[in-house]
Amino acid sequence: MLKSVIWASMLDYPGKVCSSLFFEGCNFACEYCQNKDISKARSIDFEREVLPKLLERRDFVKYIILSGGECTISPNIQQVVDILYENGLKIGIHTNGYRPEFLEKNKSKISYIGMDFKTSFDKYELIAARKIDIDKIKRSVDFIINNIPEYEFRTTVYPKFVDENDCINIAKYLSEKNAKKYVLQQYKRVDGVAVIPFSPEKLEEIKNKCNKYIKTDLRIG
Repeated sequence: MLKSVIWASMLDYPGKVCSSLFFEGCNFACEYCQNKDISKARSIDFEREVLPKLLERRDFVKYIILSGGECTISPNIQQVVDILYENGLKIGIHTNGYRPEFLEKNKSKISYIGMDFKTSFDKYELIAARKIDIDKIKRSVDFIINNIPEYEFRTTVYPKFVDENDCINIAKYLSEKNAKKYVLQQYKRVDGVAVIPFSPEKLEEIKNKCNKYIKTDLRIG
């Protein structure tokens, strides 16, 4: 279910002003998740409470990000995508890449994907806290690179499960796949988690090492 809306954001769709829609639920259980409490918010009726305002503003804000949680598992996400697309709005997806079939089904409707590449493949289950079929992650990576006009892969550098070598491994993998862009994000501390983020200086050092393989940007804070 839809739980939150940011009507105007410069952060979620690179280079564009967008509206961001956040759906509850996730198929991973990352302990550093920033949106764990989203389920506590009241549910929002997309067609009654959100769509009219999106259409009213579409001459000024035509880019829509669907996020979460993991938006691709929301029961009504396909209906939302179809309605947005039919009304001429540009759709972006934030995803962990674990539902490649949803991305593939909506190939012609998605203009941008931001995919969280969590860590090295052999450590994925530590972050997701569940059994992981890595082939699904790889399938999403391949699909995005070969089919989506704008995209980025990003890693939240959570020191407990993501170190310098993990970031370099991901950069190498994406380079071998001819990906265009990789982003490192500083982990933001959450309540109940004692892990201390890497310093901006350390992240800059990691970024420079990743840059040897693929264009890498850094987001701090």
